[in-house]
Amino acid sequence: MRLPVQAGVVYLWAVLAAGGVRADGTASPTLKLNGRLMFDGALYESDDVDLSSATEVRRARLAAQGTVSDDWSFKGQFEFTGTGSEMFKDLYIAYEGLGPATTLRIGQFQEFGSLEDSSSSKYITFMERALPVTAFVPAEWRIGVGVDTHGDAWYAGAGLFGESAGETEEERDGMGASVRLTAAPLCDDGRTLHVGLWTAYRTPRGDETLRIRTRPEAHVDDTRLVDTGTITNVNAQVSYGLELAGVSGPFSLQSEYLGAMVERDGLSTESYAGWYATASWILTGESRPYDPQSGTFGRLRPAHDAGEGGSGAWEIVARVSSLDLDDGIRGGTEDNVTLGVNWYVNAYTRFMLNYVNVSVDREANEAEATIVQLRAQIDF
Repeated sequence: MRLPVQAGVVYLWAVLAAGGVRADGTASPTLKLNGRLMFDGALYESDDVDLSSATEVRRARLAAQGTVSDDWSFKGQFEFTGTGSEMFKDLYIAYEGLGPATTLRIGQFQEFGSLEDSSSSKYITFMERALPVTAFVPAEWRIGVGVDTHGDAWYAGAGLFGESAGETEEERDGMGASVRLTAAPLCDDGRTLHVGLWTAYRTPRGDETLRIRTRPEAHVDDTRLVDTGTITNVNAQVSYGLELAGVSGPFSLQSEYLGAMVERDGLSTESYAGWYATASWILTGESRPYDPQSGTFGRLRPAHDAGEGGSGAWEIVARVSSLDLDDGIRGGTEDNVTLGVNWYVNAYTRFMLNYVNVSVDREANEAEATIVQLRAQIDF
């Protein structure tokens, strides 16, 4: 049964009302509230497919996290969207007594996945993640157990996962495991070289079906232009990816190759793949921040906030992405080119403008579309 909005409200109210106090009356060491708001608007133009321009609350999340001892901590994060998809995201207990660089999580948290999906939506370069990331990466929030560890310039994480807390009996999608490994052979002030890989294995339950599809790098309209439809007789899905990224002063490059193999009972294995490449230039001179101990990119802090004697940070970005869902099943191919401008008013406020050119070929039918979209976001 899907958890209602009221459950999240009551949970977070209870955490805050507790004021960080334990049952025995002693104060908890830490308690922190955080959240994010993202508002999107998109204009679609196409003579070939029906896409609806609109606005939406892309993300509205509230979270509470803290510690109850030196080794034990927790996090609860709830998504409020107003679209009927309200649900818990993170909801877990963490243990850090295995070592100073190792964390064990039990509960619901995000599966280990690709570079772009592992980086927070607050910090990604474009409004939406690239085509193959949203198609193949299994980084959903699911109930499981996982452990991650790191050194000064490397990261490793692995876990076993079931299903999401909000799924109904009909929606349940089996069991799985995922692993991610990264390294930063070069990482100093303003210079980074990142390499990584990840893989995931998932078996379905119930009717043994699977569907691979994705939106055209815009979320306002629900239409998927490439779609395998329902794949039957599925034994397992194996997903994988290779990561490469580099930063040199205000310039950065990022690319991934991703794929999925679908093993089917009595039928040939389906194989799909895709890739993307991103380029960024921060015009105001800041460098894209990288954390080698998590293998992700983080919060960009302008050298001079807008309205405080400066103009904030300005970034121009470009991305090419490609997805091929044609094998035994003809799900179609899609190639996108995206151009964008990001304005970081300060470290916690950002405006984003993306222009996406979409080209699709599905079952010998070609389609073109253009998308102009804008986001206003703030987090705390």
